[in-house]
Amino acid sequence: MTTEETIERIETKIKKLPLVDTEVVGIITLLNNPASNFDQIVEKLSPSLAARFLNIANSAYYGSREVRSINYAVQLLGYGKMKDILVTSILMDHFTRQLKQFNFEKFLKQAQVCASVAKVLGEILNFNQLDDLFTVATLQNIGKLVIAVYFKDEHEQIVALKKSQDLPTCEAEKMILGISHAEIGAIVLKRFNVPAQICEAVKFHDARDTVVPLENNNYLQHIARQATTIVGQFSLPKDIAPMDLYHMLRATIEEGKRNYREKIQTQLRSSGYARIFPSLLKQAADLVIHDLSAHLRARATTIAEVDPKY
Repeated sequence: MTTEETIERIETKIKKLPLVDTEVVGIITLLNNPASNFDQIVEKLSPSLAARFLNIANSAYYGSREVRSINYAVQLLGYGKMKDILVTSILMDHFTRQLKQFNFEKFLKQAQVCASVAKVLGEILNFNQLDDLFTVATLQNIGKLVIAVYFKDEHEQIVALKKSQDLPTCEAEKMILGISHAEIGAIVLKRFNVPAQICEAVKFHDARDTVVPLENNNYLQHIARQATTIVGQFSLPKDIAPMDLYHMLRATIEEGKRNYREKIQTQLRSSGYARIFPSLLKQAADLVIHDLSAHLRARATTIAEVDPKY
């Protein structure tokens, strides 16, 4: 199957996906309306969505304080994050209803660890779109779900090829489909009108996959990609809640911020931010890798050991 045939088949399937269901259509309309307010949104929430928003607002990602009020929860999340949650819910619910043998627990844990590490990097680098990092981490492997649901025969071939030749996921996917899950994920998200920067960050999230253009200055993309690279060096935690890693790395964040300020003060004026950003990111990544090694085991040496079920 050629890349063009794969993309055409994916787009045909995606066009049939409902953009919204009856439960969320009114909320998405309000979120897109600049004249709306939080009270109007709260009035529209069904019990299930209210519970979902409260659960996320109480996660370690948003801090250790307890959020009991749905009014406060929606204000804490903000319009952009609520819209991301709704889109993610629709996508995840659609795919997981059709999956029986996919390791979805591992899929979610991987996303949560990436989100935690991405937030640590984002805070060190004074990045002002932390919620977007969370969104990219949550959605970056959505293409794997597309392959598992719509390309079942090819999915089995990919798993078999990974095991037999000890290949990274993206290489096996390209050999079988002509396209990687990262590129497929970007196609899916564009269908759901997810912002272009997030789509691009998903497309380029795997350092072993598509090469990032040299002129690219999408810092969201680079931070998310670096977080994925870092997480790939470690086994997923068994006895630690993934988002608790963020709190365990508070000292790392503070040290990283000091290093960041020192470099900014000495090099920004002479070099400009775009030129020093790669070294700032590497400096932050090296620190996070060093401190994360105190909490997580180094990853296994073979692909088959690491990801036996894709």
